[in-house]
Amino acid sequence: MSENIVIVGAGVIGLTIAYQLVTENGYDATSVNIIASDFPSTGSDCPEYTSSKSGAHFRPFPSKSPQELRDSKLARPTYKFFKKLAVTNPESSVKWIQGFDYLENNDTLYETTAAGYTEDIDNFKIIEKSQLPRGIEFGASYDTWAMNSPKYLEFLENTLSMKYGVNFVREKVESLKQVCQLYPGALLFNCTGRGLQFNGGFDPNSYSIRGQTLLVRAPLGCQYLNKTITYQLANGSWIFVIPRPLNGGIILGGTKQIGNLNSNPSQNDTEHLIKLGEAYFPDLMIEGKFDIRRVNVGFRPARNGGTRISSYKEDGVQVIDCYGFGGSGMEMSWGAAMRAIGLIDHGFKL
Repeated sequence: MSENIVIVGAGVIGLTIAYQLVTENGYDATSVNIIASDFPSTGSDCPEYTSSKSGAHFRPFPSKSPQELRDSKLARPTYKFFKKLAVTNPESSVKWIQGFDYLENNDTLYETTAAGYTEDIDNFKIIEKSQLPRGIEFGASYDTWAMNSPKYLEFLENTLSMKYGVNFVREKVESLKQVCQLYPGALLFNCTGRGLQFNGGFDPNSYSIRGQTLLVRAPLGCQYLNKTITYQLANGSWIFVIPRPLNGGIILGGTKQIGNLNSNPSQNDTEHLIKLGEAYFPDLMIEGKFDIRRVNVGFRPARNGGTRISSYKEDGVQVIDCYGFGGSGMEMSWGAAMRAIGLIDHGFKL
């Protein structure tokens, strides 16, 4: 197909849509354009380019609302696709490992495995009380994936650019209307995390969740190279470890701060993570301390009402919105791209 397409935004959602258009849907790669202020190859030091700061792993959780249940279904096609990708393209960094959830407080949604938690998850098991760490009220294990997010994004960018010839344009745009002026007659995918609007500004229902994590070097033979563990603590804090395959270290995290727009690493947050890491993951330390190689700061693009995947027409242009994934962009990426591409109106005449 030669339909001219512009994808606005080059995070994991935009890149995945481009990847599916070219590899799964028969589109001519030279008709696919990605326009963004940053790409994987340029956004490593930009907190607003959040995808490369992602953990990244899949941690299923029970849905607390109809919106969460709806969005959870986007993660299942991604789960299935990554099983295949880990085998066919190990350079993508996707690796299958064992995941563990531990909760200090009882939570009925977890204990009853409410909707959105266990569906289509391989080898899901509730851990017997006698086998739980001290102070933990609930635990579960399951098969999951982890990835080295910078490597995975690099895999997508290189495949699209160097193998297929997708056009990457580095430019900051202020509105979707501006994109239409740059690419008259093109179909637009709006994959800007907070939802850039047609006439400028962002979706008023969108907001940022600041996250800070530590990238640490693990001791040789460390058990966390092949598992991911998340503790939800009684005081509302989280502490987790996520391996980054292909010798990418281990992520020790993390924070979730709504309304905090500080793009610089916080020493208080770092000390908070170190303190929890010492308590819950002491065998990640080397000679009594964590070998911290990087402090990551990113802004998860969340949205009241959950993700927005929908289509509308403005000034003779079809626009397909696909944004608002919060901290779940990697997990939902393949399923979201499938749903967004399914909204293309091939009968629409410009």
